[in-house]
Amino acid sequence: MSIWGNYPNYQDIARLEYGRLLWNSASRSRLLAHWLNPEHPYAERFRGKRALVERILESSLPDEQLDQQLQTEGHSLRSLMREIPPVFGSI
Repeated sequence: MSIWGNYPNYQDIARLEYGRLLWNSASRSRLLAHWLNPEHPYAERFRGKRALVERILESSLPDEQLDQQLQTEGHSLRSLMREIPPVFGSI
């Protein structure tokens, strides 16, 4: 079975893929500044899962292996991609 389950949420999958594309040395600091801004609606939520979000964005493992690794720790890739804050507008 796919790690996305029978009913994949394509918005979450896109958030993961675009997050990975933008998670490079040039834009990482800008993303973090945006996501950690107290006015960002996901700021508090992001602070709580920041280490895990950064880990999945930085990982070079295939999604299936990353999911297995996360599940041994009590998480899942499917649930953690929802913790990646959206990038929208300017605050």
